[in-house]
Amino acid sequence: MLLILKLFVDICLLRANPEDIPPSRFLFSITLAGYFLLSLGIVLHDNSTAQALTIVLVGFIMMIGFAQAGLWIRNFLNRSMQTITALAGTGIIFDSISWPLVTLAANYPADEFMFPRYLLLIILFWNITVIGHILRNALSIPFWAGIGISIIYVFTYLRVIRILFIANTSAVS
Repeated sequence: MLLILKLFVDICLLRANPEDIPPSRFLFSITLAGYFLLSLGIVLHDNSTAQALTIVLVGFIMMIGFAQAGLWIRNFLNRSMQTITALAGTGIIFDSISWPLVTLAANYPADEFMFPRYLLLIILFWNITVIGHILRNALSIPFWAGIGISIIYVFTYLRVIRILFIANTSAVS
């Protein structure tokens, strides 16, 4: 298990690639479950259970959907398990780093103690870079294209969540 964790850390440091992950259904399932539960734990900190489930499910579906769509377009569907495992596994690493910062930032008003928020922004850029690295290798595209797709993915996710919450807030009012 420590070897797999080290592999995910190496992917986060751009020293390993998604194809280095063993194609295992068990690892795929365990990684997705871990990512889902850890993400849910973080999002539950500031949201109701229904909102948290919505946010995490949308993120989960979008992660898998973006990966599958890209792999399908490039005709590399045989790389799905390793690509999605890499995305979820690195997501676990980033969520583990972010959780204490999110907790710390939530304890202060938005205009006070900005340090955790700045660190979270740096982690977001690092995460975008890692997603781009994974996509570059999985889709056999240039690094800049992987970063571009990663930015589109993150921007789309944030827009979808915002639209869902605006629609949800309007329905409640």
